[in-house]
Amino acid sequence: MNNLVAIVPLLVLASTQGVLTGIFGAPNIVATMIASRAMGPRRALVLSTLAQLLGPFMFGVAVASVVGSEVVDTHGLTPRVLYAALSGTILWMIFSWYVRIPSSSTHAVIGGLVGAVFAALGPSAIHSAGLLKVLLSLTISAPIGILGGFLMVRLCYWLTQNATPRINRRFNQGQLVASFGLGLAIGSINAQNAMGVVALGLVLTGFLPHFEIPTWVVALTAVGLAVGNMIGGMRLIRTMGTRFFQVRPIHGFSAEVASTIILIVSSLIGGNVSTTHVTGLSIVGAGAAERPSMVRWNFVGHVLLTWALTIPLTAVVASLVYFALKELGIQ
Repeated sequence: MNNLVAIVPLLVLASTQGVLTGIFGAPNIVATMIASRAMGPRRALVLSTLAQLLGPFMFGVAVASVVGSEVVDTHGLTPRVLYAALSGTILWMIFSWYVRIPSSSTHAVIGGLVGAVFAALGPSAIHSAGLLKVLLSLTISAPIGILGGFLMVRLCYWLTQNATPRINRRFNQGQLVASFGLGLAIGSINAQNAMGVVALGLVLTGFLPHFEIPTWVVALTAVGLAVGNMIGGMRLIRTMGTRFFQVRPIHGFSAEVASTIILIVSSLIGGNVSTTHVTGLSIVGAGAAERPSMVRWNFVGHVLLTWALTIPLTAVVASLVYFALKELGIQ
């Protein structure tokens, strides 16, 4: 019974984090479709919701294994640490959503976990190699996203150099497939962050003999993403879709294809990249391939600064939550 009491709050927090992640993930999938007029907002949102629901089942759990078993030392952890990690993540995500900051849920989860563990067990409990692996993945995802969008636009222009303006219709049709694939890839990576924390909690409370990801945990995170995608996805569409530059069909298609390839490869090899980084900066790369002056670089700089601050700020919040829970006697 005590173990059940300990795991229920963790599942509630993980589900809440999944819903919020779905809210952040929706613009990354549908913004370019809507901005380029390939699909209306309602149809785009339905398509992205279905993709978010199916994505966590599609590309393995390598990222979840990194989050749950390679970043922090599991010896000495208690459910309170995981409560603090997820609570810190949730608080930061709510704040950034409220002030309309395009923050990254991946950064927030890593920051929350590191901050809570640091507060509870000190720096020795942080695996430097695992954390460096995650930080490296997050860092290189930015230039890879820009390069991917840039090269894909150039390739599309080369392949269609003799085409008439009617080719835009083909690009819009291609976006339907590309956006669904992108939704699957985003769902896979975003869900795995919560999966890793939940599986770690199941091990700590004795529900699992060793670290693994049960199918029902995958389903739990998938439903959370889908619900969040449906109820709140439209809020940030304008931020991610039109403030970088005016998106045309070729840009939307190219950015989505590039993002999908990068995210699927990352999911399969365990690279914990930020889906917000990759999708947002693929759009930037697509615009830069057309003409660098098209991109609103001041806004891009603001977004990058926000992403850079997410991990340390979420870590601080999670640390404070941990000490608060400790004072309240919550184990």
